[in-house]
Amino acid sequence: MSKRFMNLTGALLSLVFVMALSVAAFAQNNVEGTYNVAAASPDLGTINFVLVLKKENGKWAAEIKDSPIPQTVTSITVEGDSITIVTDAGGTPVNIKGKFAGNTVSGDWNAGDAKGTWKGEKAGTPVAAAPAPKATGGAAAGIEGSYDFKIVADGQGEFVMTLIIKNEGGKLVTSVENGGDLNVTGIEVKEGDVTNLTATYQGNGPIPLNGKRTGDNMGGKWEFSGFSGTWEAKKKK
Repeated sequence: MSKRFMNLTGALLSLVFVMALSVAAFAQNNVEGTYNVAAASPDLGTINFVLVLKKENGKWAAEIKDSPIPQTVTSITVEGDSITIVTDAGGTPVNIKGKFAGNTVSGDWNAGDAKGTWKGEKAGTPVAAAPAPKATGGAAAGIEGSYDFKIVADGQGEFVMTLIIKNEGGKLVTSVENGGDLNVTGIEVKEGDVTNLTATYQGNGPIPLNGKRTGDNMGGKWEFSGFSGTWEAKKKK
């Protein structure tokens, strides 16, 4: 094999390597932006928020906005088409992993015993996956209103408050009155009238309240961070 041929081969390999690095660098820079995210799980339903990714002085940074469950980003890694984000949701670490494909990023997440999937589209592109639960028709019909709401924590006591469920723009939203440190941040109604409420306590959570709806009443059991109990909601007349 001639020396000239070997030099040419080495030059071509170097060029391919440089091009690969350039493509990877372009791909990473191209993922900067604002993403509309929908995260879903069987326990918590669908949670929507905004994810902002940016690169400053060679370092990646991320911010989560408009989330019903406040989250602070503690670390972020972007390598090629992969991204790993760790957040703090009121003392509970949330691990978010995904891959980029064009203007889309998607993957899996877990927080304690809760886990699910997520998908984000760059701003200007509607979120195509994990749609928010429908608030009209089917199991969701007639669920809006005020409820006498009680959560019992085994060996700890009970929390009594008023739960309010509204339909705003085709989406069910929740709020509580006299809840103190406890708040209900979301609701999902599935086929078979199974209702999932999402709660937080002193900012800790998310706490899934799984149960079933029968007529104007709802109730079920819950477990979170070593605690457990029951919950019930009775619609006010």
